[in-house]
Amino acid sequence: MSPTSRMIDRRLAKALVYLQAIMIPVSALIAWVLKDSTAALSAALGAFICWLASCYFSWQSFRAAGARASKQVLSNMYRGMMGKFAIVIVGFILILSNVQPLSPVALFCGFILVQAMTWIAPFWATRLQK
Repeated sequence: MSPTSRMIDRRLAKALVYLQAIMIPVSALIAWVLKDSTAALSAALGAFICWLASCYFSWQSFRAAGARASKQVLSNMYRGMMGKFAIVIVGFILILSNVQPLSPVALFCGFILVQAMTWIAPFWATRLQK
């Protein structure tokens, strides 16, 4: 992997993290407009869980790069996915058990909205490059 492609990969991951961070208040605003402040808080918490897990995965995955470090890159990606999964599970458990009042539907909708940015960001990035 050349230094140029490594930078592109890091830029895409950084853009994704920024895009997801922007979606946290957007999800809260949408929930507030559609329902109430409880839904807004719930949506923001769900979005925050997804963003935090994504940040951890990005940080863990891009610690090493290059053809010589391919085994380490693969290991870091597995470690990042396991950590991301753990952050999501623990985050939902903590929020569902400790936050009252809570709107579970808004919580999961906020999570899904930020997760959807993972699928949208690559298309958005290729359009910006053209």
